[in-house]
Amino acid sequence: MTVAEVTTVAQAFHDGVARQDAAALAALYHDDARFLVPDMDPAEGRPAIQGAMQALLDMGARSLDIEPLDVREDGELTVEYGRYTLGIEAEGASLTQVGKYVVVHETRDGDTKILLDCFNGNAAPA
Repeated sequence: MTVAEVTTVAQAFHDGVARQDAAALAALYHDDARFLVPDMDPAEGRPAIQGAMQALLDMGARSLDIEPLDVREDGELTVEYGRYTLGIEAEGASLTQVGKYVVVHETRDGDTKILLDCFNGNAAPA
């Protein structure tokens, strides 16, 4: 998976959050993927991931900018490390959270999707 392909996935996340489209976000993951959200149980499998995405959108996630910093490929797996900026609108206030993430992409039969996704903020939303 090239850096350009990773950047395309980052743009798909940005667009999915902007459109408030949990199904489009979940479609970026393999059927047996895991999404590890802070302060939530692990979401295992695409339906659970879509539910977790919807919960994040319902909590006020309105924008997401992703910046891949390091991309390493080894056979079928690509490991991506980066930082994100999440815009949140909750209870009439606009908040911003900056954090880091690790994503593992896996290619199966020529189709590359996310297998593991874990992120957390550098501090509580400001």
